[in-house]
Amino acid sequence: MLWRVWAFVASTPLGWLGVQASSLPAGPVTLAVGLATAGLLGVALASLAARLGDHSPDRTAHVARGVSAGLVALPIAVGATLMLGPPASVWLAIASGLLLLALWQASRTQGPGPQPLAIGLAAGGAVLAGIAVGVAVAIGYGLLPGPPSEDAGARDASLDIDSRVPLHPLPGCEPRVADLQVLAERGAAPRLGPDGETVWFEARAEDGRFQVYRMRSGEAPDCWTCEEPGNNRRPSPHPWASSVLFDSDRFASWSRPNDTEVMVSRVRADDRRRHPARRLTHRPGPDDHASYDPSGSGFVWSSGTSGRFEVLRAAVQSGHGGLVLSPPIRLARAGVSWVVPLAWARDARTLLVARGQPLAPLVGERIDPASGERHGLGAGLVPGSASLSADGRQLALARTAPMGATRLVPALFGNVLARWPGAIEPRGEGTRVWLGEVGGELAAVELGTIARWGVPSGIALAPDARSFVLGQRRGSEERLLRVALACDG
Repeated sequence: MLWRVWAFVASTPLGWLGVQASSLPAGPVTLAVGLATAGLLGVALASLAARLGDHSPDRTAHVARGVSAGLVALPIAVGATLMLGPPASVWLAIASGLLLLALWQASRTQGPGPQPLAIGLAAGGAVLAGIAVGVAVAIGYGLLPGPPSEDAGARDASLDIDSRVPLHPLPGCEPRVADLQVLAERGAAPRLGPDGETVWFEARAEDGRFQVYRMRSGEAPDCWTCEEPGNNRRPSPHPWASSVLFDSDRFASWSRPNDTEVMVSRVRADDRRRHPARRLTHRPGPDDHASYDPSGSGFVWSSGTSGRFEVLRAAVQSGHGGLVLSPPIRLARAGVSWVVPLAWARDARTLLVARGQPLAPLVGERIDPASGERHGLGAGLVPGSASLSADGRQLALARTAPMGATRLVPALFGNVLARWPGAIEPRGEGTRVWLGEVGGELAAVELGTIARWGVPSGIALAPDARSFVLGQRRGSEERLLRVALACDG
């Protein structure tokens, strides 16, 4: 009798996968029904294996060890919940096939049956095997070629926008600090408004949640999202200061713990009343690190919905009293690694992305959507560590040196690691800032003691490229600095 109880318990993880593979609404009742159904099926399969198997005095013990293979579905179900790898139906087929194979082998096994300790070791081995199978399948799935990118519209828009963006005289600045101002003792991921003075950033509020803050010239930081639920992070103001994008985990649940969505909040300079943010993305899984595209009518973001991470772009449209997105186009795809957009120049000719795994500094890439040309930016970047001037000619990069054992984790695990909920910050050592023309040689800024304080958490270059706002992090400490360069005039 005990072996049937064990067959029920060991088979229940398949029910978790079955619920995810079905179109049933997620909920505690649905999950309970799925677990019970899978457990009963496991008992039926184990009983069938014991009845039809080869004659052996200990065949029920052999079957008990074989049915332990059902626990391979436990880590696989966790991966499917995080939308790792192929659809849940594929994961269900893999786990079910492994269980059936183990039961068939158990029904053919002769000799003395295993003791309870051996059955327990088999159960532990099944869990470890599930982890190995899950990671291997997820990496293999990421290596598969995806559908072709629909970037023709982005190419045409790039050429059209490029012809209408005015060029400004080069600032004539030296890579040397002329003036330094501490803007805030806490804060990260800074972005500048189009006026070059308003600073948007994220910081922990008094209740411990991440919130979006706005700091205008001469004023104290103003919490923009403290009255809204969830953690609200990585603000990105509109090119004409009419709204701000940010990502939020307010829609995450036990069935989708890593569900983040892009939100938009209207901004009016003469209105201090907060307008409730509206949801832009409705895709399961992570959708974050958003910023407006050069036209201001759409935005780009990092999405892990398809089992791989991609940089997508969609236009924002109004419809039936709400906001509707156009079908997204893919601008960059990572496969087995993680990819996030860093910046997109106002002339639409320079899209900066970073790839890698989120526990270590990333490798940057510069893409021209109009021509399809790609150029490396080197390693040492973190999300938000690239910024461009108003005309797209000047580039600022904030780098850090990798530190700790996390730097040894290869980028092919980026797709796996980036899906775990919670803040993941890369470990690094020091801050280095590089400035120069896009496509030209970049020069290192002489930061002095600033470089040793901590690692960069973001950089925002002023529209005229004569200064920048730098975010730094050191353990639990953060700060925002405004750095003015030594410029002519």
